[in-house]
Amino acid sequence: MQTPSLKSILMPIVYVILFFAVLSYAARFGAIYAVIAFFAILAALYIAKRASVLSLIATVKFQKDKQKAFALYEKAYKTGKMKPQTALYYSYLLLRDGRLDESNKKFDEILSKNKKNLTESDINNALLNKALVKWKSGDLKGALKDAQSLYDNGYKTTAIYGVLGYWYALDGQYEKALEINKEAYDYNSDDLIIADNLAQNYFLVGEIEKSHDMYVDILNKDPQFIEPYYNFALVLESLGEFDDAVSELENALSMKEKFLSTVTHDMVKKKIDEIKNKISKKKE
Repeated sequence: MQTPSLKSILMPIVYVILFFAVLSYAARFGAIYAVIAFFAILAALYIAKRASVLSLIATVKFQKDKQKAFALYEKAYKTGKMKPQTALYYSYLLLRDGRLDESNKKFDEILSKNKKNLTESDINNALLNKALVKWKSGDLKGALKDAQSLYDNGYKTTAIYGVLGYWYALDGQYEKALEINKEAYDYNSDDLIIADNLAQNYFLVGEIEKSHDMYVDILNKDPQFIEPYYNFALVLESLGEFDDAVSELENALSMKEKFLSTVTHDMVKKKIDEIKNKISKKKE
């Protein structure tokens, strides 16, 4: 953690002293002048810190009114005064909402105009998010190449392990995926996305029992995303445990589908129908 600079500590104190000094001076001419001075100072602060104020309101509103929050974030962004880290977060929210072109454009603008104000971690996170944009735009190979480049340059985080492990498996490179997913699990075995990637990977290379045991452990931790329920259902289906597979798929449907999810409700419903047909044929 960075130690706060002397300037960052002293400036708020200076502003408070100036605030009361101006009010005190205005009050000498009467209460009405003090009130006018008070509101003038507030107006000046709002103008100077408009981007921060709008961003804060947007953050508070986001869960209840996402579109209103996006409108506020955009107003803050257009002031040209939004903090680059806040702008990167806004760009990520756009990505998560499926607004790929807007998101990618803003990532490029921020990296171009504010690079000197960003940490190495900020830049790498932004580049990883741009790789996510590529993947969601249908360019898996390009996304994989960009993420691997970040990894090769020493950027190793839970997030990059999560996408690399999944993307290599999605690309059909199961052994390479297994290598990454085992390393990822050693790096952070508590992360359920990493655990899900490894368990799914074991299934894909035919190590069904390993996959099954991992999924039992994962689901005991009550994951709040759709993938492990769907993937475990595939394992159960392969073992002929159709009723349990349907039960897990129904659990998957109770999870919210998100734009960055790798499993959709339509996929789950289709698989339920497939397994129920198998159950029907088995009873004939």
